[in-house]
Amino acid sequence: FAALKEDGSVITWGESNGGGDSSSVSAQLQSGVAQIFSNVGSFAALKEDGSVITWGESTNGGDSSSVSNDLQSGVSQIFSTGTAFAALKEDGSVITWGDSGGDSSSVSDQLQSGVSQIFSAFDSFAALKQDGSVITWGRSNSSGDSRGVNERRPPGVPQLLTTAWDF
Repeated sequence: FAALKEDGSVITWGESNGGGDSSSVSAQLQSGVAQIFSNVGSFAALKEDGSVITWGESTNGGDSSSVSNDLQSGVSQIFSTGTAFAALKEDGSVITWGDSGGDSSSVSDQLQSGVSQIFSAFDSFAALKQDGSVITWGRSNSSGDSRGVNERRPPGVPQLLTTAWDF
């Protein structure tokens, strides 16, 4: 478990490899945390300054070192699958890390700008862009493959909905 206290600090407890042990980042969780996000084995804290702190199971997003430079500022929202995180930045770009859904390299050029919202399922993400198009990534035999969805999506639909279990 992780609890966000009124003073902006975070306390954790429970299974150490599932995020219950935040000692490696405890100094960064002493103040300024605005929100906490979780998946099946890790946590991500969005700080008031737009930076992100992660801990827990490394493969499930607890280790964000590969994208740490991109998470130092400008993050406005965080979303999670069962084993990954996606950060929507103020400039409309998206940063991803973790397992299922954490690798957005196949669509990274489409996630550099213009994203207005992100939606998540158990093992994939969908990004709604300002132009109304939808970009998906994650487990391809699930909802991570949306080839053709933009042609079927009626114009002017501003929102997507997902299910928790998409397989």
